[in-house]
Amino acid sequence: MRADKIKTIIGNINDLPYKTILFDGTWGVGKSYAVNEALAGNPDVCKISMFGMTDARQIYHEVLFQLALKNNVGGKIGEIANNIIEGAAKVWDKVGQARDVVQNIANERELFLLLSKEFTFLHIVVIDDLERMNSNMNLEEIFGIIEELKQCNYVKVILVANTAEMSKDKKEIFDKYSEKVIERTYAITERAESVEWSKLHIHAQFIEKFLNLHKVENLRTLEKAQRFYDDVILFCEDCNKDEFLEELRLICYAIVVESTHNLYYKEDDPNNTDSVKKMVSSIENTLEHRIGKYLYGTKSSNNLTGMLLRYYQEGTLDKEQLEAEYRLFLKSGDKPNYYKTDAEIKVMLPDLKKGLLQAKNIVELNEFADSYMVWSDILEEDNEDVLTIYKNGLNKMLKQAVRDGKEEILTHSYDLFHMSSDKVKIIYMEENENMKEFLIETYVEHLRITTHGEKAYQFSYKLRNYFSNSYYHEIIMTKVDQLYNKTSFPVGDVDQNRYHTCYNIMYLLYHADKEKFLNYCTDIKKDCDKMSRHRIEVLSEEIMKDQKT
Repeated sequence: MRADKIKTIIGNINDLPYKTILFDGTWGVGKSYAVNEALAGNPDVCKISMFGMTDARQIYHEVLFQLALKNNVGGKIGEIANNIIEGAAKVWDKVGQARDVVQNIANERELFLLLSKEFTFLHIVVIDDLERMNSNMNLEEIFGIIEELKQCNYVKVILVANTAEMSKDKKEIFDKYSEKVIERTYAITERAESVEWSKLHIHAQFIEKFLNLHKVENLRTLEKAQRFYDDVILFCEDCNKDEFLEELRLICYAIVVESTHNLYYKEDDPNNTDSVKKMVSSIENTLEHRIGKYLYGTKSSNNLTGMLLRYYQEGTLDKEQLEAEYRLFLKSGDKPNYYKTDAEIKVMLPDLKKGLLQAKNIVELNEFADSYMVWSDILEEDNEDVLTIYKNGLNKMLKQAVRDGKEEILTHSYDLFHMSSDKVKIIYMEENENMKEFLIETYVEHLRITTHGEKAYQFSYKLRNYFSNSYYHEIIMTKVDQLYNKTSFPVGDVDQNRYHTCYNIMYLLYHADKEKFLNYCTDIKKDCDKMSRHRIEVLSEEIMKDQKT
């Protein structure tokens, strides 16, 4: 049965001969959504979720406040207003007696049962998430409460559950007692045919087209996909072309839906002995390949899909990289590159080259270079000049990143940028490796000139840490002698920052060549004042002590 049939059933609940009914179906199919829609605006409804409830008697608390006392806020019985106590006194002869009852939480059941005798029209109790009840709760006791509620005057109970997800012990009790308490069970197996998507903040035209192609029954998954898209567009302040945002939304939905439900995953055929077919099947079953089945005809690159999948799985998204993908999208024209003719690709290449020349950061540079090389290689175009442009631009940007103290970029492999062109990958890794020597040269040159300031301290601290790295160690050993000068020692004008910078440099010199370092300290102390000598001795002793420990 489709979930939208729930509205029809509840719409006729006055005429139904049943006092207790159950809507049973898989999570996310829209049971609760349909029940809430059917009962919207009805003031004589009490909605209870078993999720988080610790005591079955809380059911009486909720029905008392929501149905009998019409106070949806709830609260302790002893705090209800005088007019409610006076209303309760209509059941008892004396207000005092009523006050005594409501002051005792154990009497919530008794109070509701008495007040319900005054009901003259239907009141509905909805108990949702039955399968999510606390493991310590007694399902048999809950069935007893449901049985007692349905015996009340003008009260009917609607249960909502996914009994397939009940724990084994709870399911045994359910099977044993449900027939005695539940008079009719409706199996909800399909999502509602008609859903008010706007209430779920989902674009109706988009989702109807999406569901026509991809059979998703779980409304919660679709809500989750929409929230992921809403998350991603927070990074898209400057990406205002509707076509791009539509593709972005499709990618987000594809990632969430396929990651959750594996709609396009195919079980291996145990009878298949063909190694080639097995390999093809394995490739087709990768998540990236399955997500691609949602994206036929889109203009966005595989890089964008990979980037968003990584964000979904790991929570890492580079805004600059996303904006670079947007600019690539704008330059790709009116249809996906994959479907273009040779002539159309040739027309596009100059724009990609221009984007490469105008790239503002490494992310953009890599994106434009990679895209240019992929399509120009397919056309067998000569692209050596573009590779040179890319190499020079990358070299310049990496050097600037090092000078700015942002050398963490050197730890990023080409995988981070989702590159496809082997030519671009090779150049990126070569320049990345070459830049490590430039990094050490930059730090040493700066410290050779000055050890004052925060930048000098940061450079010295990083050099000291890199000294234990096998790759950097060899480079530092070839450069460290340049630091043998008075600037590297706490001589003359010294503040706390420079003092720690000198310690880091002296640490390097000592560990690079202990004998040379000690001899230099002896010589330099001859030409400096007493406080400078004292500082050199203190730091030297500390460095040697650290080595012993």
